[in-house]
Amino acid sequence: MLSIEYYFKTYFLQLCTFAFPWVNSEEIAKDIVQDAFIVLMDKPELLEKGERVIKSFLYTSVKNMAMNAKRRDRVFDKIRDAITIPESDDRNILDDLINAELIGALHRELDQLPEGCQRICRLIYLDGMKYDEVAQELDVSVNTVKTQRMRAINLLKTKFLNLVLNFLLF
Repeated sequence: MLSIEYYFKTYFLQLCTFAFPWVNSEEIAKDIVQDAFIVLMDKPELLEKGERVIKSFLYTSVKNMAMNAKRRDRVFDKIRDAITIPESDDRNILDDLINAELIGALHRELDQLPEGCQRICRLIYLDGMKYDEVAQELDVSVNTVKTQRMRAINLLKTKFLNLVLNFLLF
């Protein structure tokens, strides 16, 4: 009967080479092979079965452990990808802040428009309706919708131009 030390010296390098393609890491491959030998040590009855059985056991154990490690890594990658929030640089954060402020200001100014302009802008820009749909909904002509929309845009341009100028001056 040969010792575990004999099998370790004889097959360690081969088993590490066998495990490497699954785990793509020399260190992990070595750990897996060492774990396979620990399992073998816990099964002294296998040592009595001969070299072919032990060699088969070691290769099978290494293959199964390497495949499990690969599966575990894929699961960890999926979990990490699912919970990882993409890192934003300061520029993206600043852009997001400016956009949020502009949207808030736009809604506040939209609330200040005359009722007709306000309703038409909300239907066109927020609800995504077309001119003829808005005209039908409000029971007005398409030209009225276009006129009220242009009036609202001009009022908003004036307010936002003043807002931008005030921002730049202070």
